[in-house]
Order: sequence, then C-alpha cells, then structure tokens
Amino acid sequence: MARGDVADVDNVSVVHHIAGRLRVRIPQGARAGGLVEAVTALPGVRSATWSPRTRGLLVVYDRGTTDARAILDVVAQHSGVDASVPSDAPGATRPTLAATVTAVASQVDARVNHATGGLVGLSALLPLALIAWAAREVLRGRAAPLAWTSALWYAHGLFRDYSFPTREG
Repeated sequence: MARGDVADVDNVSVVHHIAGRLRVRIPQGARAGGLVEAVTALPGVRSATWSPRTRGLLVVYDRGTTDARAILDVVAQHSGVDASVPSDAPGATRPTLAATVTAVASQVDARVNHATGGLVGLSALLPLALIAWAAREVLRGRAAPLAWTSALWYAHGLFRDYSFPTREG
C-alpha cells in the first residue's frame, strides 16, 4: 500500500489522535450509514465529520467527559468491525515531527546529564558550543557583518516577544 494508507483493512484504524481530537478510518465494506449520528450521541462528543472519499471520521470530543477508547468502541460496534487498535498503543497514532525531535532531544539531554553527573545539560552545552564556534570564526577572520534583512528580522522577533503582554490564563 502507498504511504499514508491504512494498512489494516479488517479493523477500525486510528489515523491520528491527540487529546480531544480523533481521526479514524473504517475499511471498505463496513457500514458507514448513520455513523456520525451514532458517535455524536455519545456524551462528550462535540462534533463528528464523515468523509466517504477517505472513509475517515474526524471526532472532536471533550476529554473530561469521554475518551478515544469509548469513541472507538461506538465506531466499531456501529460499523460492524473490530476496534482492536487501542488509542494509547504505541504506533496507534503518528507522532509529529516536532514530537519526535523533542523526544530525541530529551533522550540526548538525559544522557548528557547522566554523563556529566547532572553538572551540564543540553540547555547549557549547546549555547556554549555555539559561542565557541562563533568565537573561532571571528578569530579566523571569517565573520561577516550581519545583513540588514537579518537584523530587521531579529529586531522584529525581539520586539514581538518582549514588547507585548502574553495571553496566559
């Protein structure tokens, strides 16, 4: 099958899941009529959108009232197929690039902390390495003046990040 296709045609397959939002695919031949109504009847489900073209169902729900497992059970029962893919199983959701990079960086940080006895982590080691590299480039005479476009972009970022109050709460 092509990349992005659901490999398991016998089961309801979780395509994407984050707390409060679940996207599933049901296999060809499974009953889809009335699926939206069955899922939206579940307490805590805010909306459900069916796509006949992709055979996908997008469900937005209140995670304090229901969970992905309950939604999967309703989808499986209504469509007449198995929902054997638990929503929290490894591989049940596709990790985003940001989540993958964050996980790898966290693992490297833990190893650096362990190797240095908790003295240094990536949050200190990476800036120090960049400072050393920049100093080396300056000493070798390879440093060039900052382009005005880059300076303007940096100034904009600093102004945006430090001049406006944050919307917390």
